[in-house]
Amino acid sequence: MGFSRFFSLLLFCLIIVSCHEEKKNANINVQLDDLADWNIREYSLSSRKIRHEIDSLRLLPLRMYADEYTRKYYASGAPFLWITRSGIDEKADTLLAYLQKASSSGLRESNFYISELQTNLRRIRQLDFDPENNINAVFGRTEFLLTKAYLRYVCGQRFGYVQPNQIFNRLEQTDTTQKAPFRRLYDIETESADQEFVHKALSLLKDGNFTDFFRDIQPDNPLYRQLTDHYLQTQNPETRRKAIVNIERSRWRTPFAAHDKYVWVNLAAATLYAVDENKPEYLDMKICIGSPKNKTPMLQSRIERVDMNPYWNIPYSIVKKEIAPRHAGDEAYFSRNRYRIFNKETGEELPPAAVTSDMLTSGRYRVRQDNGEGNSLGRLIFRFPNNFSIYLHDTNNRQAFKRTNRAISHGCIRIEKPLELAVFLLNSPEEKTVNKLREAIGLPPLNSSVPIEKKEGEQLKVGIQRFDPSIPVVIDYYTLYPKPDGGWEESPDPYGYDEILLKKLEAF
Repeated sequence: MGFSRFFSLLLFCLIIVSCHEEKKNANINVQLDDLADWNIREYSLSSRKIRHEIDSLRLLPLRMYADEYTRKYYASGAPFLWITRSGIDEKADTLLAYLQKASSSGLRESNFYISELQTNLRRIRQLDFDPENNINAVFGRTEFLLTKAYLRYVCGQRFGYVQPNQIFNRLEQTDTTQKAPFRRLYDIETESADQEFVHKALSLLKDGNFTDFFRDIQPDNPLYRQLTDHYLQTQNPETRRKAIVNIERSRWRTPFAAHDKYVWVNLAAATLYAVDENKPEYLDMKICIGSPKNKTPMLQSRIERVDMNPYWNIPYSIVKKEIAPRHAGDEAYFSRNRYRIFNKETGEELPPAAVTSDMLTSGRYRVRQDNGEGNSLGRLIFRFPNNFSIYLHDTNNRQAFKRTNRAISHGCIRIEKPLELAVFLLNSPEEKTVNKLREAIGLPPLNSSVPIEKKEGEQLKVGIQRFDPSIPVVIDYYTLYPKPDGGWEESPDPYGYDEILLKKLEAF
């Protein structure tokens, strides 16, 4: 039986259903005999006309990544998901109930077309159509918008409403002549929605456990619940704005929470936490992060070792932008900073006076700072694999930790308590190992007050202490976070990420 030919049965079912609606239903007294006086064409459903309405909606701009999946589903001519012989499936009411709860985390009802869907469902159930809102247009819009809102919600709750890779790695343009003209600012392994997840979500609409799925896709980390509770409890507009964007960050699922011992760096707060879940105490310290022009990227890795008294091989970007154009050939500058120039191919050291700006920018020469006193990396540097050549390290500028704004580095992270961090990360901090670290940085051994005296011309002790096993490290960005001892830590937004995320959340 064609779609339009079974309308009489559909309309009969609608009337029967309407008898169970509240008294406000305008058609509660409609009788089957009344159909003879109705313009049947006005109430005739057409699959072709419904799909025409859906096709027009598919052309709307994509505001959220989940919208692409809605567009693809209906482009394939797949079956309707919500329209039944009795009107609109009652799962629509279940969906709307969940969508309305989304406002408790700061999302807008307009993100999910709640008002329009409620109006459309009322029209369908009360047979309230007119030339502007004819039956096929209303059914088509309702079908499409229910699916669109559904996929937005399930993808958003399960993976986040914005994709951090897409946002942060297309944020800052570098050299447009390069194949990858944008700076990579986000390198954390984060789960994302894919075709398999969407297929499962749509299949459950047809024949699965709809409500169980809604429960399963909710964020399961304690931070999400803490932030949503704080959003509801606070009345401060600025705090609520911070809560909204940090709730979104807490939806991004990473493998970070699976570890007992880890280092967590919060760039926004310029703070480092070293945590061992098996111990009551934790270590925290101030840090200095990359300046807004040299942002420290968000990433995850594993700290493999700490190097003692490291040399600093100055990154080419610094040589090209700062040293070559300003100080090429300046012997006093190189001597004052204890910089040396080496040919990368032969290892030969060149006198600064013989090196031109063009030579330094050619990439054939390496500029290295001597280790020890005055070295920009300090006495200890914590190394972990990453795509940016950044590390956690000591510094020769201890005054920087007294600053309120500590976004001042070229991208690496300067840490306030390097020795304490090294000891904390040791699997078994035996006295012999701790003394080796202390000796390397000029401190007396434990249980001794006698300082180590370095003889004239004696080389600093250079060494490596490996961590076995290696320690997970996550460099992240939260402007609102619960303090370990209670209360909330509100941080400034040094890189302006909050405003970017807020606009994305408001715009989809």
